[in-house]
Amino acid sequence: MTTGNRGLFLDLAGTLVKMDETRQLPIDRLGNVSVELLTGVREKLAPIRDCLIFVVTNQAGVKRGRLRLEQVEAAIVEVDRQLGDILSGWKICPHDDSDRCGCRKPAGGMMQELAGTYGVDLAASTMVGDQEIDELAARAAGIGSFVCASEFFGWDDAGR
Repeated sequence: MTTGNRGLFLDLAGTLVKMDETRQLPIDRLGNVSVELLTGVREKLAPIRDCLIFVVTNQAGVKRGRLRLEQVEAAIVEVDRQLGDILSGWKICPHDDSDRCGCRKPAGGMMQELAGTYGVDLAASTMVGDQEIDELAARAAGIGSFVCASEFFGWDDAGR
């Protein structure tokens, strides 16, 4: 496998899509995850063609019974559709903090696994997220740079 591809790793809720009042993915009355891209996401990501683009997301709601893994996967597929099918891949951590797994952010396991699968040079890659836990995960994975979602997409909290 060749390495050297640059990757752009993106958090999901609060970075790409709107969250509900409890900072989780919103569920509509039919039981589907409601996917509403945040301001500027499509415009910023659609023209990016010089790196592989990934979503990495903690979803403790799966373990806690609020969501099913299939719902989260369907939401990511919908995000990808709305972005013009630009995602190279994604990883979902369905655990909560008590599991102490290596995939749950702030650990770097999701990014490292994607990097191994797709030949990504983590040191040449970037992570975009909306919380400190995303920055810590980027560091743990060996990702070269972290950019706060508001800075990357050009919005403040009111623009989300």
